[in-house]
Amino acid sequence: MNRFDTGRDAKEYLIHRILAQADRDGVSLSDIERKMLYFSETCWTLPDMMAVNQAFDQKYDQDEYENKIGQIVQRLREQPDYDRDGAWDEAVRRLRKEDHYLLVLIDGAGSGSANLSRWEIVKLIFAGAFVVAVFLPLSFFVDSHTSNPIYSKLTGGIGLLALVALVWFIVNGRPRD
Repeated sequence: MNRFDTGRDAKEYLIHRILAQADRDGVSLSDIERKMLYFSETCWTLPDMMAVNQAFDQKYDQDEYENKIGQIVQRLREQPDYDRDGAWDEAVRRLRKEDHYLLVLIDGAGSGSANLSRWEIVKLIFAGAFVVAVFLPLSFFVDSHTSNPIYSKLTGGIGLLALVALVWFIVNGRPRD
């Protein structure tokens, strides 16, 4: 079944759904923010897109905009009926054949790693190295100093859980916006 004959049809469907979710959420989007959903350098877009893009670059922060739209898309995906008929996924697949900024906004919404700063990624890498550096010697120490294998496994498991909790607190220590 092919509901979207053109990229324009698919794009208009997705934008309609995003704007409807923004209205439900009470998120106001300016005309420029709404029009930027149509942006494409190579495919169908609004006739005044060059002027819209220039105004957007002057007045808006792209990262904030992408985050704002990403949150709307996330809330849309959390709706129980968001893709019951498969139209959302079909529209996204249709757009993937072309180059559209809307795909960047949609793809960014689903990815938790896209929301991590470089510092948070570095902290995750160091936390993982810390777990390995501490857990392995601790495990060998407990194993070599106990004769009861159950006690050894229990102590090792508790140590691992404690280290995982420590890593979690390191990574999630500051409140997120």
